[in-house]
Amino acid sequence: MKISVISLGCPKNLVDTENLLGKLNASNAKFVSNPEEADIILINTCGFIEPAKEESINTILEATKLKENSNKKVVVTGCLVERYKKELEKEIPEVDMFVDLKEEFKIPEKIGLSSNIDLPLYQNRILTTPKHTAYLKISEGCDHTCGFCAIPNIRGKHRSRPIEDIVNEAKILAEQGVKEINIVSQDTSYYGTDLYGKPKLWDLIKEIEKIDEIKWIRLYYLYPTTVNEDLIKNIRDSEKVVKYFEMPIQHSEDKVLKDMMRGYREKKIEKILEWKEKYIPELAIRTSVIVGYPTETEKDFENMKNFIINAKFDWLGVFEYSYEEGTPDYERFQDNIPKEEKIRRKNEILEIQEKITEEKNKSLIGKEMEILVDGFSEEWESLPVGRTYRSAYEIDGITYIETTEPVSPGQFIKAKIKDVVDIVDTVAKIK
Repeated sequence: MKISVISLGCPKNLVDTENLLGKLNASNAKFVSNPEEADIILINTCGFIEPAKEESINTILEATKLKENSNKKVVVTGCLVERYKKELEKEIPEVDMFVDLKEEFKIPEKIGLSSNIDLPLYQNRILTTPKHTAYLKISEGCDHTCGFCAIPNIRGKHRSRPIEDIVNEAKILAEQGVKEINIVSQDTSYYGTDLYGKPKLWDLIKEIEKIDEIKWIRLYYLYPTTVNEDLIKNIRDSEKVVKYFEMPIQHSEDKVLKDMMRGYREKKIEKILEWKEKYIPELAIRTSVIVGYPTETEKDFENMKNFIINAKFDWLGVFEYSYEEGTPDYERFQDNIPKEEKIRRKNEILEIQEKITEEKNKSLIGKEMEILVDGFSEEWESLPVGRTYRSAYEIDGITYIETTEPVSPGQFIKAKIKDVVDIVDTVAKIK
């Protein structure tokens, strides 16, 4: 049975896809990259916000077109199905099977495959990232009830994996050649609270640090409420946790943060930035904000722009507010800010952040930095590309590497930054 698998959405969803690939492989499925050659097209969808839902729907519709005059089947799973299974079954009857999250890993059996292998999913996991870097999902779900967010309805309450289980997976990844572990979840800094009675993220990290083959550990999605001074100190003192983390702040204004039902205020964000300057000035922070929230006034927006100018985050993403069914906001507010106004606000913040990012990157010129080689440029196939600690895989900028010596993916090299291109990317030269 030839299967073409399409994974949409976030790295957490990608981990699910990789686990599902492993189970399908153990069930003797054959994978093809071209959906036209497949017997079954399997789509793992995202259903978080409107643009993600649109991408998922369009992908499903494209797959159903390939069914015409063939015996292909289309199977769809993921967050979109969890949210809208009944509606999807009614609106897109061409799909052969919609599978919700609790049944996701039973797909091999549902499509007629069988396997006698009964192991934890991660033991058969097939990586779709370069073999030197992998995502490691440490928990599922979220206990926060942010007004705009549908994740708790889709993924449920926060459920941490045991430390031993995660470390076992990290060891298997290391044996496969992984050198960079990217820790992901819906709420990373809350890890362990449900299992152990208090946050245990650093206890977990200390165990992963013991794995010799792992050289870099990168932290995604820290929630500001549970980011404390000790965490910043621990990052400072660690030899393997890179001086980088992702921490979405969503807004800077107390009134809007309160309406969003976020568990912190502007002072907490400022305190985290103070800890950064005190303990790790070189710490790179990626964040994200939402514009066009129903109660965001023009003054709120201007204040947030000034906050971003002063905070000087290294990387920043901007989302237009998405009015989502099933969220607290859906009952409390109207989507009262026009699309055009949301786009204007988004573009203004992106313009501000571009200048900050370019300034940050230019400050690196002349510095020798460690670079993890990811592969080669799509435009110039012989030109190696990689990342410094300041950039997450496929999210932030890349570094083009000028060298007369051969380098290979997964290799760590030292090179001097010599230039900045396209605002977010840098050029480095090996001595």
